Amino acid sequence: MTKISKASVNKFLKYSPIVLLISLVVYSFKTHESQNRLDEEFRKEKLILQQELDQIVADYKKMSVKKKGLSRRIITSINKMISLKDSIKDIKKGNYDKLVKYSLKVTQLERENRQLMLKADKLHQENTKLEEENNSVRKKLRAHKKSQESLVKMNESLMNEEKQLKEKIGVAANLEIGNVAISTYREKSNGRYTSTTKSRKTDAFKVKFDLLENELAEMGERDIFIQILDKNNDVILSEKNQGDNGSEMAYNDYIRVNYENQKLGIVSLISVDRNNIEKGDYKVRVYIDGAKAGERKISLR
Repeated sequence: MTKISKASVNKFLKYSPIVLLISLVVYSFKTHESQNRLDEEFRKEKLILQQELDQIVADYKKMSVKKKGLSRRIITSINKMISLKDSIKDIKKGNYDKLVKYSLKVTQLERENRQLMLKADKLHQENTKLEEENNSVRKKLRAHKKSQESLVKMNESLMNEEKQLKEKIGVAANLEIGNVAISTYREKSNGRYTSTTKSRKTDAFKVKFDLLENELAEMGERDIFIQILDKNNDVILSEKNQGDNGSEMAYNDYIRVNYENQKLGIVSLISVDRNNIEKGDYKVRVYIDGAKAGERKISLR
């Protein structure tokens, strides 16, 4: 073992304070430099966290979500991030534990942010799809409405045509008669009738006409009324003035026939009291089912 001399020890003790001082100065410098770097990293980390929160808030504010539940969650998240940003800003230099704690919170918020973004994006896609479907339905409805309006107009046109056609058919279906022939007769003592034109000898009016053929007319029973009118347009008295068919029309003869769209001859002999027959003109009117069908005039001396 090497033996240290007393002189060497004295020499070391002489210079050791200087060495110690230099060592302390170097250590302090290195520690100060390390602390400055640490403080700078601390400041940078705070700034990064604040910028990240600013970006997340900006992303949230760009989101347009109409769903109430999701909108409330976004507003709540924005408020939490603003509060967290303020808390990070207030962290004192060197409080590394808090910085780490808030860094973890920012990481968690970023994760929530991504989830909300995905959900909002999904809702946006669904809304876009619904809008496209809605637009398609609206187009179909407009087309259907136009088609319906067109059908309504067409229906109205067809109804008008049908009405006009019915009116034409109605007119064409009216039953018509041929010329009305009128003769006057006197009755002999043997019951036979001979022609006359003298009023004081007239015992009967003979009315003759044809129901004309009409394929459009309705088949079935028809009521025929015959009137003989004097110069005052009053129905003259005759044996058949009192009908029993329930009609309020005054008449001299009433005949019911079965019409089958074919020509049908009608003859009516109307007995009158010659004492009520005066000189002048007499008119014979024929009605079928209450509608006037023909008229003819005869003059008596």
